[in-house]
Amino acid sequence: MNLSQLKTKLIQIKKKGFIQSHRVGNTGIGKTLEDLLGIKENNIPLHDIKDVAELKAYRKKSKSMLTLFTLEPLPAGGNRDKSLLDNFGYSKRDNGRSKELHSTLLCKRYNNQGLKLSVEKDKVKVVGKGKRLNIFWDMKSLEKKFHDKLPALVYVLANSKTIRDKEFFHFNEAYLLTEFNFASFKKMIKKDYVVVEFRMFYKPNGQVRNHGTGFRVKINKLYDCFKKKVRLL
Repeated sequence: MNLSQLKTKLIQIKKKGFIQSHRVGNTGIGKTLEDLLGIKENNIPLHDIKDVAELKAYRKKSKSMLTLFTLEPLPAGGNRDKSLLDNFGYSKRDNGRSKELHSTLLCKRYNNQGLKLSVEKDKVKVVGKGKRLNIFWDMKSLEKKFHDKLPALVYVLANSKTIRDKEFFHFNEAYLLTEFNFASFKKMIKKDYVVVEFRMFYKPNGQVRNHGTGFRVKINKLYDCFKKKVRLL
């Protein structure tokens, strides 16, 4: 479909008012909108733009976070993760792991593991309390990863309400978002709207198992990650 056809469909959906969720749970809002638009995947081929637009639907009152993408910091190699585990990891003593590190990094303050982020001109650095670290993401890699993951986004918002334990959605606001806004992205990291999550642990054989380092954003701030914004609804 093209943008005009998508906009027409969204207007028709808005006119329906509140619609019962097609699936129970957090993913119900996305499933419901996909069904209403007649698509089977969470992306929309739009002839007006060169990229396929990913479809994201959110509850307006949601305060949760979304994983934008996963990207390991530099320098590459096992010593980086071992250094993080050895210096900042912890043991729960109930899962057989000698050390693990499930840690959310903010910019404004150190977390419980003594880690935080620092934004510089051309990189985002990991800072350790009392430890000198050389772990970072360069800006070009972040920009490329963002564009590869979210070249364009159809961002749809809905009011939600519950009636007799069933959730209903009114889809009444939508935008087409394109072009990564890196200047805004850096500011969002500084304000803790974008955070980083480490997810790693030592396996019994001493090797590191890394589940992927995630960049996560507050859902209601996702709009600010893009330069170009076309209101569809």
